[in-house]
Amino acid sequence: MFGVLRSRQDRPGSPLVWMAAVAVVAAFLVGCTTRGSPPAHAARSAVPSAPLSSQSSTTSSSDSLQQVVTSHALSTYLAMWRDFAAAGQTSDWQSPTLSEHATGDALLQMSRGLYADHLNGLVTKGAPVDHPSVKSASPPADPTTVLISDCGDSSHWLKYNATTGAVTSGAPGGRQAITAEVKAQAGGTWKVDQFAVEAVGTC
Repeated sequence: MFGVLRSRQDRPGSPLVWMAAVAVVAAFLVGCTTRGSPPAHAARSAVPSAPLSSQSSTTSSSDSLQQVVTSHALSTYLAMWRDFAAAGQTSDWQSPTLSEHATGDALLQMSRGLYADHLNGLVTKGAPVDHPSVKSASPPADPTTVLISDCGDSSHWLKYNATTGAVTSGAPGGRQAITAEVKAQAGGTWKVDQFAVEAVGTC
């Protein structure tokens, strides 16, 4: 079933302020040393603590955001195939669920595939087995596009004659390499914008 869906894959302070602060600290340390105060290295060792803590917090927040984004993207990708499998049982190319997790070229390809099956008196039974992973998320600081790589197995997701119930004599299902692009939408949702499915045996 994957085989009928082919698409193209298109796509904290000022240095001057800091230097002035260093000069003040240096002058203070010279005065303290002459009066028998603690060694200068003791004062210097405490200075970087705040910037390091701030940097660690920023990195942690960025990593957490990426994890949330990639989780949403993967869930959306899998939901798209579930919607398509459900619509395929009756070859309903107008199913409103198709647009819940897909848009653009991805939605167009699914609708066209289902419409062709409808005209040819075919339905699809079963469901695909997917093993998606995230290839990239961009831009890194606040991702809005996630690229997914998958090896989808359509061995138990086949086309049948809607009237007789007999399985078609077309190409059997199998493992197929899939690449998909999931994009952030208005309102905070995610949808698959496009995908490309390779031939059986490509993964």
